[in-house]
Amino acid sequence: MKTNLSILLLALPLATGLTAKDDSHTNRPHNTEEQGQAQSPAAILTAQVSEIASSPTMSAKSKTKLITNAVRLAITTATAEIKDQEKRLALALELTTAATKAAPQFATTISRAVSSLPAIASIKGAADEIDAAVKNAREASEEPDTANPTHEGRPHQGTHHHTPFNGPGGGEHVVSPSR
Repeated sequence: MKTNLSILLLALPLATGLTAKDDSHTNRPHNTEEQGQAQSPAAILTAQVSEIASSPTMSAKSKTKLITNAVRLAITTATAEIKDQEKRLALALELTTAATKAAPQFATTISRAVSSLPAIASIKGAADEIDAAVKNAREASEEPDTANPTHEGRPHQGTHHHTPFNGPGGGEHVVSPSR
């Protein structure tokens, strides 16, 4: 029951984001960049996959199932009306890349989810292109950001400027109660 509810909760924003008509401007952002991102299937999928992957309360098995379902649903929904195989594969690769960048630790799960979709599996050479897209996205997500390094303003890993207990004779000591 919980799994079905989780899947429904994941699918609802994706389905409404893809089927929403642009006839109501009151609840939509005024900035066209924000508007485009808010409705982009890749942005929606990225948010969903990232949220699932970073959840501290879910098991790895649950995360794998939910990410698989989210990726499959997003690609199936986004490519449902596309008849041209090249365009369908291009959109699937875009969504695959977005999902992999959001959760590179689930790259294999994402690759399998996309490759197993009948609409994608029927395209000649799709499996190889999916594997390459996943590999490139995983490598891109693991590269350090040179424009904004994460260690800026902080000591490098392994350098300790403040440790509360410096060991025997080196500062504060932990005293255990005696009998």
